[in-house]
Order: sequence, then structure tokens, then C-alpha cells
Amino acid sequence: KTAIAMHVPNQLSIRYGVTYGEEDTGNFQMVASVGGDIMNALKKGDMKGLGDKASAIATNLALSNAPGQIGAGMSAATGLAANPKKEQLFKGVDFRTFSFDYQFFPRSQDEAANVLKIIREFKFHMHPEFKDAGNFLYIYPSEFDISYYQNGTENLNLHKHTSCVLQELNVNYTPNGSFTTFPNGMPTQINVTLGFKELALLTKDKVDDGL
Repeated sequence: KTAIAMHVPNQLSIRYGVTYGEEDTGNFQMVASVGGDIMNALKKGDMKGLGDKASAIATNLALSNAPGQIGAGMSAATGLAANPKKEQLFKGVDFRTFSFDYQFFPRSQDEAANVLKIIREFKFHMHPEFKDAGNFLYIYPSEFDISYYQNGTENLNLHKHTSCVLQELNVNYTPNGSFTTFPNGMPTQINVTLGFKELALLTKDKVDDGL
């Protein structure tokens, strides 16, 4: 219900990220490797063909499951080490985060007051409110929908955003290391950093939509 129009910050970037995790797949590959072979060998009544493969798997299990020093001793004595067959497995998509940095240089007390109004709106909408008189429940803070415009129309050459929440707001009233104000006490320079996080995870279809 509140709209704030601001210039595009001088530093504009967005980070895309997905998560992969390292996992041992040795046990799965052992089962996959000899499971079918064992069944075929049993049907044929010939287990000789499994000799090398079964021996390697048995040695792998012995080296992997032996207690610390025993396993190390077995490895040193045989010159063999178990291969855990590690692979990178896809885990998920990161929520995109981004920040906007602004430097406000009001030229008058009225402009300084407008800057403080903008800051107040961001502070107000990033915080929750109580739902009950006993203050046991919060109502969620506001969500932000951010779009970039060029000459009055949306700039489709830039990425789009899903709905966001404002996670962090930093306000610096002394960016130059000294506190200076107008006669009524309004600061003459205020630096603001807004840190947002998107609420939806990206997939291929959302990327096709311009996110």
C-alpha cells in the first residue's frame, strides 16, 4: 500500500546460487555393481566370475568399517585404500539476497525531512506488529515488490525480483566521520543500506520469465 520511488543505486548486482553437497556413494555403487551379477551367477550356478569384483568389495568394506588404527594398519599393510566414490549431489536452490546502497545529500531542511520519511517507511514495513493484547503473536512484516524503470516504463533488460522482505537496514548519520546538521538538527548527509531477501526459489521457468 506504500510506494517509494528512488534512483537505481550506483552498485546494482544480483547473486544466483545453488547448493551441492559431497556424499559417499560407495555402498550404493557396490550394490548396483554386484547385485545383478550375483543373481545371474546364482541362476547359472557359477560363482567363479564374481571372484575379483567380490574380493574388491569385501576389501573395501573391511577397510571402511574397521576401527581407526586397525583400518589404518590394514591399509598400510596391504597398500590399499577404500574408495568412497564421492560425488557432488544437488541439494537445492539458494534464496537470492541483494542490497542497495544510497547516499543522501539533502540541500535543504525540507529535503532532509523527505529523506527521513523514506527511511521511516522502510523501518516501519520491515518490522512486525503484535496481533494480540498480550503480545504473544506477531503479524508478519510487509513484503516488498521491486521493479526497475527507464523513462516511465519497466526496464526489461534487468533482472526481475520475486516478492522480498527487508532483512537489514543500516542508517549512518555520520558517513564522513563528523556529525553536521541543518539549524533544526536535520543531518546534512545520510547513508542508507537496504538488505533484501527474496521469498521464492528460482527454477528454470522463473528464469524464462526474466528473474
